Amino acid sequence: MITRHGTYNLFNLSIPQSDEEKERYARLVGTIRSLDVHSLAVQEVLGHTPEDAGRLLQQLADDTGLSCMTAPNPASGAPAMPAIAASQHGYPDKNGVSRGNYHVGILRNPEVQPVPGGWRAYNGAPDFWHALATLVLDFGGTQLKIGSFQGDPFRPDWRYNEARRVTSAFLGQEGLLGMDANCVSADLSPSTGEYYDSDPYTEQDHDMLEYQILWREDPSQPPVADRRAADLMLRQGLLDTAALMDGPWEATCGHWIDDSGTPDVWGLRRIDVLRATRRLATKVRAHRFVRTADSLAAADHIPALVEVETGGLPEEAAP
Repeated sequence: MITRHGTYNLFNLSIPQSDEEKERYARLVGTIRSLDVHSLAVQEVLGHTPEDAGRLLQQLADDTGLSCMTAPNPASGAPAMPAIAASQHGYPDKNGVSRGNYHVGILRNPEVQPVPGGWRAYNGAPDFWHALATLVLDFGGTQLKIGSFQGDPFRPDWRYNEARRVTSAFLGQEGLLGMDANCVSADLSPSTGEYYDSDPYTEQDHDMLEYQILWREDPSQPPVADRRAADLMLRQGLLDTAALMDGPWEATCGHWIDDSGTPDVWGLRRIDVLRATRRLATKVRAHRFVRTADSLAAADHIPALVEVETGGLPEEAAP
């Protein structure tokens, strides 16, 4: 059967307080419901503690008809818990008030069962600026490791080393990683042999640029996107499913205009990526982006989806 999996950066999501936040939250919920997924990797779930973020993830799961719970670990005795991995880096809101730390999490169709002992949270420092969450799910006898990750936004060298740690969690397995990579892909288009993502930075010139490009001894030289983290993931067997399917390119971010009327400094680019391990790549059947009025209004990123051929599931669990 075909199962559907996604990745979605929720844009500094915290417990909604104002009418504006509640309206945006409702758009997020509606967008997630429309995805009809078996699993969804989410990023930027805010909370001052992992427990706070877990409660927010549980609320989101309840409101979208999904589940976020892991299975108990029979080896360690750890109970089931929300599938949230913690970051150490907070976010000041527009009034300068801390809205807690960034976290990543995993949502799933309630009919898809988590495997006991198949949950791991790679929590922030020292490995990551944000975090990595992995959860093994059982699709009727076929087990897939699902991951959620957000790359370092400010340090290209750290982002490269984070990629090494991420790939170590998926070596030799059937797995799928959903992420805000915070860099453009290095995978090639099968039809052209060129990068699936063209370089979005060649004509840019602003103070944030150095976080996304290769070091230039001569700053007057044209900027070049730093793809090292993506290239390492590719070499280590995590394949970009959008490039693999070679469908039409779409930006996943760059559409957002902030409260002061300022557009995204990076412009249109694709940094929201689903990567399948080599063992799973032959079972990928489709990839698409979800660009709707609600998804564009709900967050500064849009969701990406991939369809994968897996084992059987109860008929009522299939989207």
